[in-house]
Parts: sequence; C-alpha cells; structure tokens
Amino acid sequence: MLEHVESQLEELGLLSCADHLGSTLETALHKQWSNLEFLSSLIEHEIFSKRQRGYDTRLRLAGLPYRKSLGEFDFNFASGVDKKVVTELSSLAFLERASNVCLLGPPGVGKTHKQWLWPCAP
Repeated sequence: MLEHVESQLEELGLLSCADHLGSTLETALHKQWSNLEFLSSLIEHEIFSKRQRGYDTRLRLAGLPYRKSLGEFDFNFASGVDKKVVTELSSLAFLERASNVCLLGPPGVGKTHKQWLWPCAP
C-alpha cells in the first residue's frame, strides 16, 4: 500500500511527499500523531522543497558569477568594514524597522561581495 501511495504522490508531482512518506509515517506512528498532524508534516516537506527549488532556480537565473556566504567574507582583507555593523545587518532587523540600508565606500572594502545568502527556512 505504501508503494501505491508513493506512486500516486509522484503522479501528482508531489515528489518530496513521496520521498518522505515512509519516514513521516514511521514518526507519526512512533509519536502517535493524529491524521491531521501526519498530513501537516508531510505537506511541510513539500512546501520546503518547493521553496528551495524556487530559490535555487532564481539564484541560477540571476547569473551571478560567484556563490559566497557572509561567513566567507574576509574582514581582515576589507579592514574598513565594521564586522559588528555587518553582523547586525545580517540579522535583517532593519526590515522590521523599515529602515533603508545603503552600502557606501571606496573600492575594495567588500560592497560587491557576490551574493549575501540566507537559506530558506522549512
């Protein structure tokens, strides 16, 4: 029966649900989840997968030449950059405050650090 349901999910294009069906079912049985909790968990896998695929597609289509994270930023090389300020900006708190951020400075201080990435949350 499990294989049949996996096949049906795949036919509907719910590939992540199909991939996680068995493990989610095991967890649901072990933790005595209700049917609704089981279904919700399974759908969360699909939503996360869809968001991740969209993110990956947008990133690929952006055509950016490098993929770097803030963790790779060399604060020693770009000595004019205040690490505390960058760390605060990486928290994205300025979005909640509806504040603008403008990166100014001479060449070589890291303004064009290719891609400041934050992964999608499940």
